[in-house]
Amino acid sequence: MDENQTQISQEQALTTANQDVKDLFTLENLIKTHVSHIEAVRVELAKHSEMLNDILLNDTVFKEITDQIKDMTKKKTEAKQNVLKVPSNASLNQKIKDMKQETKELKQALSQYLQQYQKLADTDQIESEDGEVRQIIFDARLVKISGKLDK
Repeated sequence: MDENQTQISQEQALTTANQDVKDLFTLENLIKTHVSHIEAVRVELAKHSEMLNDILLNDTVFKEITDQIKDMTKKKTEAKQNVLKVPSNASLNQKIKDMKQETKELKQALSQYLQQYQKLADTDQIESEDGEVRQIIFDARLVKISGKLDK
């Protein structure tokens, strides 16, 4: 490779790197704009929801029905607690809770395994035991770091 070709390759690499940096800044600005817009919509939604709730609570028919529902919900909860006092029912209820927790833990572990698999295999597809090809999809979210540190 002669000096001219080397210089052209370096210029192309620099141009590509500059474009990547521009793309990164553009994407970062889009993310920040969307986060701000989502927060603004949430604030506006909260205001409108509060207004509607005030309107509903001032309606006598709605308030009466709501009070009846609260009373029935309380009775339902009491009846459920009475049913769960029976040892066999309590045992079944605990088994259900344990299985839900186990499912949650298995899903978390699977998510980690899929991330590792995707990186190692450089693919977003995997064939399951039944021969069905499945696509690996991740759901990215933004979480405030300060909120996680407070807990």
